[in-house]
Amino acid sequence: MSMVVTANQLRSGAVVYLGSTGDWVDAIDHATVAEDAGAMQRLEAIAAAAVEHCEVTAVYAFAVQIVGGRPVPLTMRERIRAAKAPTV
Repeated sequence: MSMVVTANQLRSGAVVYLGSTGDWVDAIDHATVAEDAGAMQRLEAIAAAAVEHCEVTAVYAFAVQIVGGRPVPLTMRERIRAAKAPTV
């Protein structure tokens, strides 16, 4: 199953995703997608270091489906977070 790592920036609270170079990006389209357990372990290690350096908080991974070459969250919660729009 394809997975993406997300968190919140510690200073602003903004939703961010772990990018391919270990940076935190604000768009899910630029997130690194882990396709296997080994890739997921590497992303988790990078994320843990970011937590230790007080860059992000509330880190977790969630499942995505690749549609048209881009990751699309499987859950409504993550779709809302990715859209960065209020729910009304």
